[in-house]
Amino acid sequence: MPGCRTPSALDLLRRNPRLAQLAAFPFDFDLERAEHGEEVALASGAPLTGIAGDDTGGTYFLCADGAVLYADSDGRAARIGRSVADVLELVTGLPGWRDHLELPPGTGDDEVTAAARAHEADLRASYAPDLDARRTELLTGLGLTRRPPTELFARMRQALRDTEPEHVLLLTEEGTAYELLGGHPGPPLAEAVLTACRLDLDRLRADPAAWQEAAFCPVPGGEDPEHDAHAALRAAVLHAARYDRRPADLPLLRHLLEQETRCRREAPFGGMGEELHLAVFLVARLLREEDLPLLYAARAANFDTWCALSDLPLGLPGKGAEEKPSWEPEALRRWVEALDTPEWFGDDPGREPDETWVTLARRRGRTELARVALIRALDDIGPADTAELLWISAEFEALGDLRQAARAQRLHTRLQGTAEGRAAGYTRLASLERRYGDLDGASASLRAALEALEALGVATAPAEAVGQPALFEVEPARAQTRPHRPDRGNALDLTLEHFRLARTAAETGHGALGRQSLATASALLTTLARPLPPALLRAAHSAALACADTESADRCAALMADEERRAAEHPRDGDDAG
Repeated sequence: MPGCRTPSALDLLRRNPRLAQLAAFPFDFDLERAEHGEEVALASGAPLTGIAGDDTGGTYFLCADGAVLYADSDGRAARIGRSVADVLELVTGLPGWRDHLELPPGTGDDEVTAAARAHEADLRASYAPDLDARRTELLTGLGLTRRPPTELFARMRQALRDTEPEHVLLLTEEGTAYELLGGHPGPPLAEAVLTACRLDLDRLRADPAAWQEAAFCPVPGGEDPEHDAHAALRAAVLHAARYDRRPADLPLLRHLLEQETRCRREAPFGGMGEELHLAVFLVARLLREEDLPLLYAARAANFDTWCALSDLPLGLPGKGAEEKPSWEPEALRRWVEALDTPEWFGDDPGREPDETWVTLARRRGRTELARVALIRALDDIGPADTAELLWISAEFEALGDLRQAARAQRLHTRLQGTAEGRAAGYTRLASLERRYGDLDGASASLRAALEALEALGVATAPAEAVGQPALFEVEPARAQTRPHRPDRGNALDLTLEHFRLARTAAETGHGALGRQSLATASALLTTLARPLPPALLRAAHSAALACADTESADRCAALMADEERRAAEHPRDGDDAG
């Protein structure tokens, strides 16, 4: 009939009890066991539906792209087929597929065939003497083909290797990833990212007209380095050129260096930028005298580049003399050789830290590749790696994965050895929790931040006279004669986050939490020395309005007016306010 689609293998199983019975026994694909024992989700956030299970506690999941993921009861999972039809051919044609996962890479066809025959012989002898008849009936009913064990084994192995990055399974509550079923990961992160970078390089090598895509392109209000819309493409091309060095690339490298110089010159807060340094290195290593002006311009891009490239041998005179670069090829060669090392710009991608590849993947839109690498790194974090936790959290935040960012931040905060460090950590954690919707968690984190500061002589106490649940006061701790005053930045951040939580809570129907946070924030505000940052006062005013607290809103408006007058009369007073 026109407009009717052909039923899928899964549709046929669901509609035909006899076929469903055959799939369940002896092929262990049971529609009645689709409920998994744990709450799980794909790391990508894509939809995931349990469709069947087996007698070992494993579950078959259907993904949005049609692929099937299998998760066992021991915390391992992997993609095992491109479709339900593929998986049904696998479980019928290679019923011992789970055992065959242990076969080492490089197992020959004869060994695979022998293992498959041995397993089927055991099935016939144990409980399925009519295995072949049942297989034929099921495959015929589903319109599928019986395929040789070697083909099914090879297809399964490829599916396993294709699990990452799109089909990584997480425990929903913990955020940790299942281990890879079969232990056959895909290509290393460096290889996966560098392959994409090389495609960008090849395209620009082939078509000089495409170089315009790498030209400096300012983004108003963008944060460094993304204040330049083409910065990520240049980064990819420069890293690819670093590992595939060709003299013929010099015109392209000159163009990239010119654009990096413009990028640094226009950067909101200056800064050196790794890509500028790399571009200088790649151009300088070809030792062309005509490139002296380019190299000098790169050094002079801003104050930071002038300092960072101070060892670049351009033959510049001392202070007070006319600046004019001169050609010193031997000195430049030595400078290049000093940087042509694994610690700087060597040509072995395997020696580059994963941080480089994660950041490149994220900046070039390979979101899932970056996300999975970060999740695996966080899951495997050890005592020697805890310094990476803040970087991991920041990368997750840049990806928009605030739950994973909070997981890394939470661990980092708990490892802090000082009360002030814990206070700052819990404040940042509260921000992440608030933004992904865990308002109760954010409130608890802010309480932990206050408790941490209390240990420094910053006490929280009831303020009954003004109806506030807590008052933030600086007072001497009992065991010390002088109070420890918290870092002003920490105090400002803590106050600001209370106001933001108050507004978010009020606007999402959590009125009691909003009012409580507003009261605590207002008390905190009274302890802060003037001048106060305008952003903090705006947040206070917005929170009061959201909580329908007109009295507090009026006070905040008056404070803003006072600060505006103060700024007009004493413009330099606010330099260190925020």
